[in-house]
Amino acid sequence: MAATSPGDDSTIAEGLIRWLGDRWDRGDVSLGEFRRPSGGFSSETIMVEAAWVVDGVGQRASLVLRTAPAGAGTFPHYDLSAQFQAQQAAAAAGVAVADPVYEPDPRWIGAQFILMPRIDGHIIDGVAHADRWLLGQSEPSRRQIYQNFLAALAAVHRADTGQTGDVPRRDNAGELDFWEDYLDWSSDGSPVETLADGIRWCRLHRPEAEPPATLLWGDARFENVVFGDDLRPRAVLDWDMTSIGAAEHDLAWFTSLDSTMERLFGRRAPGSPSREETVAMFEELAGRPVLDLEWYETLAMVRSTAIMTRIGYLRRAAGEPPMLPIHDNPILDLVRERIAPG
Repeated sequence: MAATSPGDDSTIAEGLIRWLGDRWDRGDVSLGEFRRPSGGFSSETIMVEAAWVVDGVGQRASLVLRTAPAGAGTFPHYDLSAQFQAQQAAAAAGVAVADPVYEPDPRWIGAQFILMPRIDGHIIDGVAHADRWLLGQSEPSRRQIYQNFLAALAAVHRADTGQTGDVPRRDNAGELDFWEDYLDWSSDGSPVETLADGIRWCRLHRPEAEPPATLLWGDARFENVVFGDDLRPRAVLDWDMTSIGAAEHDLAWFTSLDSTMERLFGRRAPGSPSREETVAMFEELAGRPVLDLEWYETLAMVRSTAIMTRIGYLRRAAGEPPMLPIHDNPILDLVRERIAPG
């Protein structure tokens, strides 16, 4: 079931206080000021400090509430049930998640929501080679961070999908259909030509064989992991794009984004494993060879650029400049390189 949009802040606060009292048996709840760490295009994320009383003793917690975006969003549908089920399955497989609670009843705040504790730690910036925490590590430690990230990714793929009925299942043909529809929807029927060409290229070159379907995280990147001081993931976040399909989709998402940053900026953090080393690490952790990764990487670049383009349209509609030009995006040049004949 798709989530609906939440009410205004006062409605959300009043409903969350009632919910905490009813579901968690918290009395005398008070909430601090709402903070929104993102623009809310992918989801509405609210961080708040909560205080309550248990047996006369004051308690406090930092909470994170996620709902569908209040207006037009990055995706046409938001299924919080799928996100919750995916995290439950991943947690059972040993993946560190933020211990989310899913509330399907919209009567509390005007929408379904997921509530979880805030997990403290280190989040690596999207431009990894410029991240202070990562650069502050020794080169062996940087390599260990990659290893630990990939171990978490491989664990996601080992999860039992028996209780994930709301998580969409798509083979590669279905994946191509989904993203072709997304290109049309996200651009009001006028997709960027290079991205449409990319989907056509992927259809023409789709591998004949597919790996067994597994649970997919969907947005496998450093920015969506909270690392502890021990360099291990403390929480794997942002399951908006979860699905069930070939594990190569997750790996390719990570390696294509990593390679794109290196191409655009001409460098990477010293000691970071190369693409080939990253793939070898993953193969050892997964216990099987990776198949047709270049095809999956090409599709991943089309997918990620399509999302970036959608956000560009949303920012422009909101009176904000896109982070990158929509039709003259340098990443489009990289896509054209991959799909060029020869």
